[in-house]
Amino acid sequence: MNNRQLVVDFDLQQEDDELVVRATILNHSQGDLDNWTLKFDLPKAIRPREGTRLISHVGSHVTLGPSQQAALPTGEKAELVFSGAVSMIQRLSDLPRGLYVSHGEPMAHLRAELGSHNLETIATGHAIPSSVGSLNPHVKTSAAGSADARSGAAADSVTGLQAIVPRPTSTQVSAGVFSVANRLTYHGCSEATAAIVWLTDMLPLECQASDASVAAMDFAINPELVEEAYLLRIETEVISIQAADAAGFFHAAATLLQTSDAVNNAVRWPCGVIEDRPRFNFRGLMLDCARHFHTKDTVLRTLDLMAQFKLNQFHWHLTDDEGWRLEIQAFPQLTERGAWRGEGEVLESQFGTGPGRYGGFYSRDDVEEVVDYAAARQIEVIPEIDIPGHSRAAIKSYPELLVEEADLSQYCGAQLYTDNVLNPALPGTYQFLHTVLDEVCDLFPGEYIHLGADEVPEGVWQQSPACSEFMAAHGYESAHELQGHLLRDLQAYLAKKGKKLMGWEEAVHGDKLDHTATVNAWGSVPIGTQLANAGYGVVACAAPFAYLDLAWDENAFEPGYYWAGTCDLATCYGYEPTTPELTHDGAQQMIGVQAVLWSELVREPAELEYMLFPRLLAMAETAWTAPSDKDLDHFMSRLPFQLTRLELQGVVHRPIDDIS
Repeated sequence: MNNRQLVVDFDLQQEDDELVVRATILNHSQGDLDNWTLKFDLPKAIRPREGTRLISHVGSHVTLGPSQQAALPTGEKAELVFSGAVSMIQRLSDLPRGLYVSHGEPMAHLRAELGSHNLETIATGHAIPSSVGSLNPHVKTSAAGSADARSGAAADSVTGLQAIVPRPTSTQVSAGVFSVANRLTYHGCSEATAAIVWLTDMLPLECQASDASVAAMDFAINPELVEEAYLLRIETEVISIQAADAAGFFHAAATLLQTSDAVNNAVRWPCGVIEDRPRFNFRGLMLDCARHFHTKDTVLRTLDLMAQFKLNQFHWHLTDDEGWRLEIQAFPQLTERGAWRGEGEVLESQFGTGPGRYGGFYSRDDVEEVVDYAAARQIEVIPEIDIPGHSRAAIKSYPELLVEEADLSQYCGAQLYTDNVLNPALPGTYQFLHTVLDEVCDLFPGEYIHLGADEVPEGVWQQSPACSEFMAAHGYESAHELQGHLLRDLQAYLAKKGKKLMGWEEAVHGDKLDHTATVNAWGSVPIGTQLANAGYGVVACAAPFAYLDLAWDENAFEPGYYWAGTCDLATCYGYEPTTPELTHDGAQQMIGVQAVLWSELVREPAELEYMLFPRLLAMAETAWTAPSDKDLDHFMSRLPFQLTRLELQGVVHRPIDDIS
């Protein structure tokens, strides 16, 4: 007996320059469905075909119904048809998600399962890889698949001091090992405290302070070393660590943890000398916690994994159209309303979360814990409050402040919203943002506050009476200048608090901001060069190489987006953020590199880890290691050792089928 109450099958057919999708709803429930509609999430423009009504399309959330309403009897089926661009569905990740049927009066909601589909008939690369695992509902693999997939690993793979990621500046291996059981004595300066605490937590040893003359591990200041650099010397009787600052000692500890061989209560290190320093002082990861909410524990685990590979900037994407994730005491409805979506909420279901209440947020106590946890690992947390676009969660939470009823502007953003942009002419916008930033600056002690500033669509503000009046008062000729006005106001407001504004590259288009702004250059490698040469601080994160939500390869059943191409390990490792056109002054403005993980398709911790690893290791090496020391073959020889370490920590990484 079929225990699935509702099943939706999809038939995909290309007709001329359109993809036609026939959705067949099979009612296996125990009752007839009256006044029914089919709802799902598909972030592409569609149009209804014969017999079908498009009732609404908000963001990715689609509501379809039959043109002639009729009951769907139990045991029967009905068909709805829609079409769109051929590119609308080409991969498993493109198929409609979060399927459910709303019906009856009062309205009830029944979740539906994805049934059959013929994706393989239209997809270009459609073999189903065993490596996709649990991320693909049509493929079942065990956790052991990770190790199996590496059975062909290179025979010349390396361990110990030769296997460190990111690759150190200099490594000299010598004979012998340092071995200790049960208790490790150490002597350390105050700057080494964080490193010592971390080692104490991570090693299966009792760690005890002692005099320098008898300590087995000695931490000493070397003022001649540059910021974040370290000198590590492992001998058979003693390990000595030198650095000029706390970060340098911590990175040495990360190297010690990578190279340790721990068995029960004993630890061994191979002897040798490592001299190391970073290429960039900004080495980051952006995690989107707005599209899908990732718990505090997931964030803390991610920080732990970042620290192991010497990443030091956690860019925390906390707000977007689909959710506001940060408690703001002055505006409680941001988290009472704006942190949740689903039927009956102010925000519709998006990205497959279905009819039930979905969401969450970080309390002030949560943020304090995350910030402290990160700081103990030499990681700075950069909060992102994404404005003026991507602000639907805020607008729906406080329309009395943020909506001009007389505004008849018509626009449609990249994510298909028509109501997600703040109005720079409303006093309420400034009251709201200044108050929010007051609390954000109190919560986050770091140097940067990220304000997004990306993807403001054409047409916005053009039929707003308030904007017309505001433009006349300030002598502006184009509505585009309004974003610059708002961002300059916020840049000055942050500067008074000792903070620097950071944004996506669009923030400085048209010289909107002064050159104290720092931007994430995501569009391409040359854009990063152009912005750095123009005098802006640049964090390079060119999407084709650094966006880890992109699919690994062309396989239609590999999870991820592909709007910027695909990004396998070799592509990711090959990222060079500079170009020959970068000037001497521009090179000083190129401050770092950042990996980016948007979470439209990433809901669970295992999915997060699958998309991050092992590509995050490649990004870490690009950020730390001098270009002349980067070598793909050498990296691949170190990878099996690192993947084993990750597996021992329970990390669900994407298996590598061929390490050679």
